[in-house]
Amino acid sequence: MSQIFLALDTSATASAAILRDEQIVAHRATDSQRNHSEVLAGFITRVLTDAGLDPTAPQGLDGLFVGVGPGPFTGLRAGIVTAQTLAHTWDIPAHGVLSLDGLAHRVAPEALRSGVDEFIVATDARRKEVYWAHYDNIGGQPQRLHGPFVTAPSEVTELPVYGAGAGLYPQHLYGMTNFTDAVPDAADIAAYGALVLRRGQALLPVEPQYLRGHDAQIPKQLRK
Repeated sequence: MSQIFLALDTSATASAAILRDEQIVAHRATDSQRNHSEVLAGFITRVLTDAGLDPTAPQGLDGLFVGVGPGPFTGLRAGIVTAQTLAHTWDIPAHGVLSLDGLAHRVAPEALRSGVDEFIVATDARRKEVYWAHYDNIGGQPQRLHGPFVTAPSEVTELPVYGAGAGLYPQHLYGMTNFTDAVPDAADIAAYGALVLRRGQALLPVEPQYLRGHDAQIPKQLRK
């Protein structure tokens, strides 16, 4: 039986995607990190329409995935509130996906081809900090070992880094070529979320991961 999911992510930029039978069939995204609320509703309407679904009452939609961060408060909240509202309105389940996990899922196959067994995914946390997590690479599939954290770039474990955090702080992070501007995207969230469900595993609650203050502490053994 065909399965169709809507996915959203606003942890960095705003994006929306439709996944049908493990294939992304519609996608919209912006490069801006400042206009999530303004563009997200339009993106959702467009991807539903592009996928042949009624944007006001999409029949056949099996669920919704949303990136729960980590990310800045305003942008992240836009995606999560939208996901909660749509799930309630359309009476479909909503699943949270750590946005860094989605990006790790995208880059892991390339990391494997490059011989990278462990890697970091890092994105911009502003305030001269990065959001990051540490992954094992098992046959091109990421397994999160530690994180997520928010720290200064100098505190990130010394491993190859994928994500826009590396592009912002090249003096501290060993960024991998072609991935130093990568940010989480709804297509990543959809692909990883569907994979986790197929494995019969649990996803996250639809609750934001802000990680500011004392929400996350980096283990001492991981510090340089």
